[in-house]
Amino acid sequence: MRIPRIFLDKELTKNKTYKLDKDSFHHLLVIKKREGDKIEVFNSKGQFLEASISLINKKTCEIFSTGEVKIKEINFPKISLGISEIKNFEKILNEVTQLGVHRVDCLSSERSKFLKKPSEKKFERWKKVIIGACEQSGNNWMPQIGYMTLDQWQEEISSANKFYLHPGENKNIESISNLDEIFFSIGPEGGFSPKEIDKMKSNGLKGVSLGELVIKTETVPTVLLSMLKILNK
Repeated sequence: MRIPRIFLDKELTKNKTYKLDKDSFHHLLVIKKREGDKIEVFNSKGQFLEASISLINKKTCEIFSTGEVKIKEINFPKISLGISEIKNFEKILNEVTQLGVHRVDCLSSERSKFLKKPSEKKFERWKKVIIGACEQSGNNWMPQIGYMTLDQWQEEISSANKFYLHPGENKNIESISNLDEIFFSIGPEGGFSPKEIDKMKSNGLKGVSLGELVIKTETVPTVLLSMLKILNK
C-alpha cells in the first residue's frame, strides 16, 4: 500500500526530527497512522525523503527523517496559465496541480468575476488545495499562484511563446512546437472581448483553439494540460 505523503515547507535533511503542523498530522490521525509508521515528506523544491512517525497524539506530531534526500526532476514544460474566471476555481487548481502546472494567475478582465484581488484568506485556502493535490498526485513541485489584471499579465511575459485560447482560431494546440516554457491566457465564460483580443495580439500573443468544440472554462485548463502532456511525449 502506498505510504502517505506530507508537505513540509522546510529544507529536508536526513536524521532530523520535524514537527508537523496541525493540518498535516490531522490527516495522519484520520487515516489512523501510529508511531513507527512510515510516511514520505516533500517540499515545494522537488525534494523528498522517507520518514517515520516518532510521536503522534491529538495535540502534536513529530516525524524523524530516515531516508536520503532525493530530488524529483521536472520532466514537463513550464506551463503558466492566466485564468479569467472564478467559478469552481478550487477544482481547477486541484486538477492543474496534479497535471504539473508551473504557475496560475487569476486574471481580472472585462467579463471575468475576478473584479478585485482575492483576500489573503482565500489565497491560504487555495494553497491548501494545492498542497492536497501535490500530496495525492506525487507532484513535488507546488505551482505559484497570483493575481493580475489581464494587461499586467501579458505585459510581464518576456517569452515569445505566449498564447490566448479562443474558439474559432485557425491555429490549434497540435501546431505548437516549442514546449519548453509556455504561457496561456484563458477567458471567462463570455470569452475575451474584441478589444482584449486586439491588445493581446499587439503584445505578441497568438490565438489558438482546442478544436471544434466549445469547452466550459472550468474544464479548459485540464483539457489543455492533458493535450500538452501528450504532445510532450
